[in-house]
Amino acid sequence: MQAVHALAEMARSLLHVEGVDPLAMPRYLDLNLRVPLDSGNDVRHAAGTAVEQILQRVREVREHEQALRPGAVFSYFAGTSHAEGCRPTEARQVFDGYTSTGKPNFTDFVTMAIERKDAQIERLLAGEEIVLTHVTLGRVLRTQQLAEFGGNSPVFKILGQVDAGLFRVLGAAGRCAFSFQLLRGSTLEGRVRLRLHPVGAVDPMDLADPALMQILSRFQRRLDVEALRLEGQSKNGEVDEEAFVLPLLQDLARQLQGRTRSAGRRTQHGLERSEEGQRPTSRAYPDAGEANDAAILWDVDQSTIIVLGGKGRVHVFTPQGKHVTSVMMQGQAIERRRHMGRWRQAEPEERGEFRIQIKRLVASGEGVVNEGGDVAPLGPEPVA
Repeated sequence: MQAVHALAEMARSLLHVEGVDPLAMPRYLDLNLRVPLDSGNDVRHAAGTAVEQILQRVREVREHEQALRPGAVFSYFAGTSHAEGCRPTEARQVFDGYTSTGKPNFTDFVTMAIERKDAQIERLLAGEEIVLTHVTLGRVLRTQQLAEFGGNSPVFKILGQVDAGLFRVLGAAGRCAFSFQLLRGSTLEGRVRLRLHPVGAVDPMDLADPALMQILSRFQRRLDVEALRLEGQSKNGEVDEEAFVLPLLQDLARQLQGRTRSAGRRTQHGLERSEEGQRPTSRAYPDAGEANDAAILWDVDQSTIIVLGGKGRVHVFTPQGKHVTSVMMQGQAIERRRHMGRWRQAEPEERGEFRIQIKRLVASGEGVVNEGGDVAPLGPEPVA
């Protein structure tokens, strides 16, 4: 028991050090272990063999995780997802397949919808709050890709994707689109793994509609179950994996399209709240002045200060105390940013300097925010 506990602790530590996604953590490791009954070099060799097997399994899952950089597509030409051109540069761009040498192509989602003569494109162009979707199988995305440039990648395989848009973004005037890819890989135990992988220039957690993240989370849980079914069918004979996932992709597309009506209602509700002066911006500086240490965070990606107010209010400031934007956010979204390392607790020096700047701005009469999000001259207290 002590030996098994020691091996398990070593494996967990290695996986943690490598930054492996918790979703990829295995329940167990299969080892081919030989236990010699005499002492000496045989015992040492057996122990080294066991350790090497664990290290190899950790390297395999790390390779898989590194290939799945958030928002990006793996470039078979560069052999990484961190090279230039692996991620869309514009909010409306979606993945449009690989070139012959395995380089990713990205295209404007609205332009693609026009070229496909989507039945709802006129409504989208007219400014209506609707979501268009398009399902594409992996074989179409790989049409031009040559086998020597990743046609049979051992890391993962794109079985298909749902292009979807346009979605509103928190604190931004424009809208965005995504390619929600369904990938086939394997767990550390060697079992079939199906994974949802969003590709886009915007972080899905920054979407204005919180229900979208719930849809994606539920879909991933469903994929965990469907992976077992796919593996069972594969053991009984050859299976067309893309045909297997097509109904799943079509169902995800329907769920995303179903947000159209809700988005419209929510937008109208937001306008009504804005007219009533109920947006969280008016509480930006009061919340910042009252925030305790635990409520002041640091955004690693944007180098900004995050202040957590009451009733779901979240305010973004520059380190110099200038207000950037304010949004309403569910606790689950906040915790997810913390878990992924995007938001961390602000250091004492960062908190101290920020508080000094906030006090200076408030004392000078600049510490009030208008509904547009800019710093406004000090005036009457906005009605909450």
